[in-house]
Amino acid sequence: MTISDSRQPSISPRNIYRILDDGWSSIAAPVSPPPRIKASVDEYERQSERITSWFQLAGVALFAVLYAATYAAFDVHRSIEPTPVALSVYGAVTLWRLRLSCRGGLNLWQQYASAAIDVGLLCALIWSFPMQYGEPAALYLKAPTLLYVYILIALRALRFDAALVLFTGAVAVLGWSALVLHAAADGAPLTGDYRIYMTSLSLLPGAELEKIGAIAACTGILALSVGRARALLFKTATEEAAAADLSKFVGRDAASLIRASREGVKAGDGETRRAAIMFIDLRGFTPATRGLPPHAVIGLLKEYQARLLPVIEAGGGSIDKFLGDGILVSFGAARPSQQECADAIRTAIAASGEVIRWKDDRAQRGEPVLDVGIAIASGDLVYGAVGFGDRLEYTVIGDAVNLAAKLEKYAKVARARIIVTTETLTRAEAQGFAATPQRRLGAVAVDGVGEAVDLAVLG
Repeated sequence: MTISDSRQPSISPRNIYRILDDGWSSIAAPVSPPPRIKASVDEYERQSERITSWFQLAGVALFAVLYAATYAAFDVHRSIEPTPVALSVYGAVTLWRLRLSCRGGLNLWQQYASAAIDVGLLCALIWSFPMQYGEPAALYLKAPTLLYVYILIALRALRFDAALVLFTGAVAVLGWSALVLHAAADGAPLTGDYRIYMTSLSLLPGAELEKIGAIAACTGILALSVGRARALLFKTATEEAAAADLSKFVGRDAASLIRASREGVKAGDGETRRAAIMFIDLRGFTPATRGLPPHAVIGLLKEYQARLLPVIEAGGGSIDKFLGDGILVSFGAARPSQQECADAIRTAIAASGEVIRWKDDRAQRGEPVLDVGIAIASGDLVYGAVGFGDRLEYTVIGDAVNLAAKLEKYAKVARARIIVTTETLTRAEAQGFAATPQRRLGAVAVDGVGEAVDLAVLG
């Protein structure tokens, strides 16, 4: 019995063409990222320029050491030695490049000029060896110096610029082709025997074509890799930026759930959690903003939220939504916790202290003094996605949410800054946080709540 897996891709000319076309598309039509993502990648590439320059400078020093170590291998037949001159010029160009990279980076023409100069100087260095020692030009065909061209090509891959890699490889192919032609013109005998080629100063066309083919293949593979890596980099960076922006609107915890979802978030997805709910309302906001221009109203809200949001986040609260001048916060809903009630009451007390400092600051500035009302209830609730189609929202649903909303209004009647259900206070004590109530309110009838509720005022 033969078992076939239809899901496995077949190796066919069409599939090969699709793979190559995808690769070429990543080079010919690079992804256009948002400006801020491109600016970040550009800064990364400027750092790569500096790395390239330092690497080249180290290469010049290494090559100079190797040259000095092998200097006595031949008798010099020239009064002016071209190899040290070429190394000096290359060192000067590298220092120029390093200076530009440290002062903000190279522009486009400087990048291409630098690549051409690098390969050109390497070819000049290769050409200078036999001339300096009075040997036939074919001598450099056997030298390993050509291998440095692969380093020069690979260095361009640090910029995530496939076109620059292709340009450097093309210059290298042209440079070596010119050196081979020069060796032939210098009288190097042609041969088809590999053994003769390896043991004499002869020229084997097939061997030189292999070198040129290897340079071209290495360049193409690197360019393809760089192009695909660049596309993936931009895509990933764009998605990460979008996720970071998303967390500003839906909350960090909800954003984490969305990113971790394997099949995507759908309306109706939710879980039952034991959680504490906190409602915070800004008191005196309407009178304080009456007659103010819109930017001043938003500025006041921003000032108020800038005071409380860090306290809420530090206490482990997850901001569910902003309700005008109100804030709905959950503890233990987005992230399961065994300290939800203790965290909620601890955060409420910390928020009250921050509000007192804010009131003092506003009073010293001669601005209207505002206060807050904080109500906390707890119980089992559902945390999940509601909405329809492409408009969804993570939220908390349950009796504890409704009760906290009603208690926030009742806090005005009770003249309380912090009011909690006795059940929540008891659970907080069991979780290790004890708070002494200023007063207790037993069997209170709260508007909109069917049964009497035992409450505690903490501030």
